[in-house]
Amino acid sequence: MSRLRLATVIFVLACVPRLAEANTGVVIFDNGDRLTGEIKSLKRGLLRFKTDAAGTINIEWDNVAYLSSEQNIQVETEEGLRFLGHLSRSDEEYQVTVETEAGPFSIGAVRVVNMHPIKETISGRADGEVYAGYDFTKATEVKQFNAGFDLDYRTELRNFSLSGDATTSDSRGVDSSQRIDLLFDYTRFRRDRWINTVLLRANRNDQLGVDLRSSIGVGGGRILRQTNSTVFVLEGGLAYSAENVAGGGESVRTWESYGRVRWDWFRYDLPELDLSTQLLLIPSLSEHGRYRTDLDITFRWELIDDLFWRLNFYHSFDSEPRDPAASDSDYGINTTIAWTF
Repeated sequence: MSRLRLATVIFVLACVPRLAEANTGVVIFDNGDRLTGEIKSLKRGLLRFKTDAAGTINIEWDNVAYLSSEQNIQVETEEGLRFLGHLSRSDEEYQVTVETEAGPFSIGAVRVVNMHPIKETISGRADGEVYAGYDFTKATEVKQFNAGFDLDYRTELRNFSLSGDATTSDSRGVDSSQRIDLLFDYTRFRRDRWINTVLLRANRNDQLGVDLRSSIGVGGGRILRQTNSTVFVLEGGLAYSAENVAGGGESVRTWESYGRVRWDWFRYDLPELDLSTQLLLIPSLSEHGRYRTDLDITFRWELIDDLFWRLNFYHSFDSEPRDPAASDSDYGINTTIAWTF
């Protein structure tokens, strides 16, 4: 019995620091209410805060008047400056004070766009979305199914994202058509909002006569603007592609350059809205005069917590399709229901 009691005491003493660490953060709202818990992250205008009573909740950042935490937090500003240390309560409202090794730094809350605990788990740093939709028109018997996912994982200096999208169309008297796109995107954050990027992409498009196109790209760019309501990124680089034409034939390998523009706008006042736009321009270096473009615009409207109505427009263009019978462009609109986690 004495050994059992001793083991119980040791277990309790071992858990005490962890229990204390999990409740070392305090959020005070602009109306005077407060919560005690653990900071999980600040991203895209939302503070994720874990409490014992309600679990992890999302708090609109502009409603936070004071914030403190004994956790080791990396704080990033819209200018790209990063500070590491625990957070102490500021003397003024809407200020974030980081206790770094070089001393305290006070930053206006409106300038803070990212916060991440250094010892956060993988699941705590990851965000994701899955979506699906189905359309049917009786008059023409057109059926279309669309599904996809987006996964995002952020560390102090890196971001990993994986996304996939598939659209299948079928109509009376016409062969079914598929559009599939899989993209892995790696970003390394540098000083002053400069970035390095690596892109791995595989896609198929029956409309453009592409059975499989796979490519790897390496480049860089800059986050021209990042706030708690918008992000604007400009990138460019060099890519190597292998392309198989529908109907067989040898794979064609080419060198290409690419430029990418990304713009996101988001609002977390009810209802939650999100508009993202991406334009990819790919001029060929091996085939003079040939170029490709991909435009993707997505609008999301929150229906209930974590459930969204999603409207997507896409347009793909190839100035010189390899298949003479293929079209030089493909475009469409998809409506889906999305769940975020």
